[in-house]
This record gives sequence, C-alpha cells and structure tokens, in this order.
Amino acid sequence: MKVHLIRSSELSIETYGNVLNLLQQFPGPFEFIAAETEKELTDLQTRVWENEESFIEQELWSQSEPASFSKSNCFPVEEKYQSWEYFFEECQKFRVSKEIPEIDHVFLLTSLGNEMNWFGSIGPSMKDYFIQTSHWNSFFGSEVDERFPVAYEVAVWLMRHHMFDKREEILEAVHQESRGCANDFCQNKTDIILKMRTADLCSECMDIFHSRDTSPLVIGQLFDIMDGIRMSLTFRERSKIIRKPSKMEIRGYVNRIFLTDLGDLEVRLNPKEKAIYMFYLNHPEGIHLTELQDYRDEIYSYYTKYTNQFEQVEIEKSIDRLIDPLDNNINVILSRIKKKFKVLIGEELLDYYTIGGEHGAKKQIILDREYVMHKE
Repeated sequence: MKVHLIRSSELSIETYGNVLNLLQQFPGPFEFIAAETEKELTDLQTRVWENEESFIEQELWSQSEPASFSKSNCFPVEEKYQSWEYFFEECQKFRVSKEIPEIDHVFLLTSLGNEMNWFGSIGPSMKDYFIQTSHWNSFFGSEVDERFPVAYEVAVWLMRHHMFDKREEILEAVHQESRGCANDFCQNKTDIILKMRTADLCSECMDIFHSRDTSPLVIGQLFDIMDGIRMSLTFRERSKIIRKPSKMEIRGYVNRIFLTDLGDLEVRLNPKEKAIYMFYLNHPEGIHLTELQDYRDEIYSYYTKYTNQFEQVEIEKSIDRLIDPLDNNINVILSRIKKKFKVLIGEELLDYYTIGGEHGAKKQIILDREYVMHKE
C-alpha cells in the first residue's frame, strides 16, 4: 500500500523531507512516497484570536465555530486557515492529476490552520487526510522536533483507517477523557504528549483492531512507527539530563549526515557548509582557522564532491574565499552550521556537534568519533 505525502508550498522542504525520512525508516506494507510537486493552497481565510483561552481545545464535528491556537504567540494574532473540505479536495485533485489508485492513501502536510483546530483529520473517502505541521512547540516546548508529532499523526490516522469504516465512527469511539491511548480525542490538545509517550492502544481499542482481522504486518509497522517515535522523543528529553549524544551516520558518496538516535534525523548542509563540516569531522585534533590554507586540497576535494558548480573558476573562487584568513566567509559558514544544528537538536546537545572553540584557539568538533559511522 502506497502512502503519498503532499507538501503544501508554505511548509519548508526540510521539515517535509525529515518527516518522510522518519516514516521510511520503518519497513512494512505501507510505502511512504514523496510527491513530486508542492501544493499551492489558495483562497485562504483569515481569523483573529483575541486570547489563548480556547487554544488547547479541539472542536467537535458537530460544532461550527473554530477554536484558537498557538499560545506561543502574543495575542491578538492573525492566522491563515482553510476548511477540511478544501484540504480533502486538494487530495482528490492530486489523485486525479497523478492518476493515484483508489487503494492508495494521500496525506496533505500543511502548516495552515483548519476550521476545527485539529492536529489532522480523515476525509469521507477514508483514504485522504491532512496533518497540520505547525505550532507543536505550544504543546512540547520551544525545542520540539516537529517531525515526531507529525509522523505520529500519520501513523495514528492510518491505524484508524483500519479500525473503522466511516469517520463518524471514529468520533464515536475515541476517548473523551485521555487515557494514554492513540485514540484519545485530546480535546485538551496538550494531552497528545501523554499518548505519544505511551505509543499504544488501550485494551478496548486493541479489541477493535483485532476484530477487524487486520494484517499483522500492517499492525506491526504502525506500532513500530509509534514505538520508534516514542524512543526518539524520550532520548531527546533524557539527553537534557544525561547529556548523551546521538550516534552520527555519514551515508553515501555525498556524505548525507544522519543522527540515528534522534529518529534518523538528517542534518541538511549546503555544499560549502558540508565541506567544512566533513573536514573538521576528519580532524578531531582541531585546526586553527588561520591554518585552513594549509589544507586547501582536502577542503577542495570535499567541496567538489558536493557542489553543483561546473565552472572550475567559480569553484576555485569559493574555496579561496573560504580559507582566506582576511575574509569573514568561514565565520559565516560556521555560524550557519551552528544554527542548523541548534534548530534540529536544541541547546543541550549542540556543543557535541558544532565546530567550536575559544576565540583564537583551534576549532574542532568534540563529538567522540566512536559515535561516528560511515555507511556507503
């Protein structure tokens, strides 16, 4: 069974790619596939929230007034949103344009709000879905890795598809009072933390799943996803206390960088950033910035592996700027690398992975190289 993930244009390609990569780590009957193009969502509606009092409440289908969102913002705040029907129509348009078989599933990932303030929902076809990717820091804190709740929602909606025939049945069966089950309604949206940490179904819901005669391979893959997310989430939380870094895996000819204990999180660096990062990863002893000229050939070899530039003159210029002690280009690159790691892993583990060092001292990556693996 194929599961197509559509990215709406306002959602960053980095977030989309990391969610897709996370889901693809768990083999099984569901094959998660990237859509070739993004969706441009138009005719957006606007609403203004005066306060955050109703922010944590998801609305029931029977109610017509939308709920608030994002207590991380200062109120009043304006939000762009769309109706459920609009999102499901976009899924249907994607099906028609790409000739997607009826048996396949289609998820629209969007950072836009929705009329009922849900994390996501399922369409009347029971094969089309949307997931809201924004504002997760309002429930998990400012350093949440948003891949985890988004991927979790994908797995849970696929699970509900196999448990129920109609979406109205879902609302009848979900638990109004949270109990740490994947089918908790979470009208208080902060309760999603509880069910993500349990990554399980209650006995009542397990009986429903069992009665549907669902393939054990399907059940196994969905629980593997939920368990994997739980483990990655708790690893990140515990790292604040034990300060244990994740293993790093360098893959393939172009040296893609993954943090395997953090849900196989990919660190996406541009060619110049990656060239410098791989250079310092190869020199655990540390190198002064003023000595980079002595390593020109090595840095050059990394850069030519990653860059899309074909003009030799332009490549030479890029390298010369990078290693010139009178040019600030290297400091800009180091700052960008640090910022990208900080966004992905937070402050607690940042020092392990960034290229750091006192002013005027050697720069180095302090991560123990026993945590670094290379995989072709």
